[in-house]
Amino acid sequence: MMMRRTITILLVIFAVLVFATWQYRLLCLLLAVIVNRQWIRKRWRRAYPAIVGGLAVAIFIAVPNYFQRGRTQLVYLDHQGERVCTPLPVYLVNAVLPEEELMNAALKASAVLPPALLSPLFKNLGGRFIRDAKHDFWGGKALSFYMPYNRLSVQGSNPGSFVIAQVMNEMLGTDYEGIYVTKPRHYDSSKSYPVVFFAHGFLGSWELYHGLLSRLEDCLVVGIGTRDLSGVFSYESIKRIFTKYLPYLESSGFHVDKNSLHLMGLSNGGTAADVGLRHFSSQFKTISYISTSCNVIKSSRAKVIMIGGGKDNSAMGLPSAAQRLRKQGTKVALLFDRDANHYMMLYEAEQVFEFLNREMF
Repeated sequence: MMMRRTITILLVIFAVLVFATWQYRLLCLLLAVIVNRQWIRKRWRRAYPAIVGGLAVAIFIAVPNYFQRGRTQLVYLDHQGERVCTPLPVYLVNAVLPEEELMNAALKASAVLPPALLSPLFKNLGGRFIRDAKHDFWGGKALSFYMPYNRLSVQGSNPGSFVIAQVMNEMLGTDYEGIYVTKPRHYDSSKSYPVVFFAHGFLGSWELYHGLLSRLEDCLVVGIGTRDLSGVFSYESIKRIFTKYLPYLESSGFHVDKNSLHLMGLSNGGTAADVGLRHFSSQFKTISYISTSCNVIKSSRAKVIMIGGGKDNSAMGLPSAAQRLRKQGTKVALLFDRDANHYMMLYEAEQVFEFLNREMF
């Protein structure tokens, strides 16, 4: 009896405090029910199968989608730009190690482990970002990391993480290519929509950001990524927007307003914004730099949008870049918070997306 009670308490603690994803929380509850099956059967004999079956179905729903549903979908493409099934190895890893759970573990590890133990785990991330994450966790801001995933769930989306495919590309030599596609909230298949192409940076193309990007109004959002985790975009990377991704959208029945195409780069994804501004500025209506530097100063037909924080080494130079661009005759909109760090898009989402919706469309 004491052992069963202890196991039950531990499972409840894991469900409430340790795990972030509903699939693992529900699994803990299912195990707690199984551990206490005799007690439940004595009191509600007929209810036990229904409870177990209901929890099993709920866990199945909570697992990342294989057959895509909801507003945000992760689409895998072949070399011709045709949609293909989600690669089974990628899906299985996604199902066992969902992105939200990996983020949850990384956040808590960065918050409680000393730097000497963290460095081997996060040696490529950089001490500055780890310090910011640790400070923000104990400052109560960590919940901002979970809210975008909850937003996806409310929309009926659990698309899985393209990061898993990028890790496999980098470590196993596979050649997976995928994009996230987020529909407008009130999608009308007969209407033409602006398209925002979002390029995330180092550590891959996360579903996290598409929970945030669904705040953009009345547009399609397409998340693009590099083949590996670098987040460094080349000329060919941006060229694929016009040779592969736009044709895919049109062949899938989306009506695209080609006079309202937008490019957005976050962190290392600023390299995508640089390529866009240098080579494709006549084809985009706006090019946005978020928590990154702007390294191209030229006259541009595209409006340049800049968002950054004064405590973010990556974005500290945005105000001066904005001044130099304006001298070249380029229209610039700047949102700069001197107290914000590299995670401004997460912590100040309401302000950031109000600004983007006003300046982009």
